[in-house]
Amino acid sequence: MDLGITPEMLRSGLLLYLLLVVTLCLRAYAQAWMADRLGDPSPAENGRLTLNPIPHMDLIGSVILPLILIFYLQPRMGGLSFFLAWTKPIPINPANFKSPGKHYLFTQLAHPAMSLILAVFAAVVGASLYRVDPRAAELFAQMIVINASLTVIDCLPIPPLPGGMVLRQLGVISEETFFQLARWGGLVLIIAFNIPPVRAMLGFLIGLIAYPFLWLFQMLIG
Repeated sequence: MDLGITPEMLRSGLLLYLLLVVTLCLRAYAQAWMADRLGDPSPAENGRLTLNPIPHMDLIGSVILPLILIFYLQPRMGGLSFFLAWTKPIPINPANFKSPGKHYLFTQLAHPAMSLILAVFAAVVGASLYRVDPRAAELFAQMIVINASLTVIDCLPIPPLPGGMVLRQLGVISEETFFQLARWGGLVLIIAFNIPPVRAMLGFLIGLIAYPFLWLFQMLIG
């Protein structure tokens, strides 16, 4: 069956997927590191305080869905304005923190904080590569969009996303309700991205976050 994927599209898609996996791994590690620094050994005890991507990978959120987005949707849409992907949740026990409420919030902020750091990194490295290989530079521009997308997704109040975890920690939803909703969180996101008004709103938010980093990218290119 001809999927319409040229060797160049395959190369670019695999490189983009590699950048996405690196991004997901670093975000997961940042959250595990933050929890460990604040006194919770749970991530380390469960083998999640590592830069090895394998323990962090989720079959649907880190493999199947991203590959569909990159190799199926992207060619048909002429590019993507969002990237939907996730890793396995980092096991965190707030009872191990000296200040459970505040420190748990810090662990949830580790994801978007790492994404903002990676967006700056992508802008600087991408601009540096532009004169050598514009195609490679374009991948780093897409990495900015990836991290802006993941930051917006982080903030959505949908279990098991960080936004949903914060609601659980604040007592807005119970532990039981959280885990019941978490089973369907990925499906809810997929459906939401296919509703035009929701997709437009999320696209606007993603563009808003990505704008300063893309501006930095363009400014450094000159």
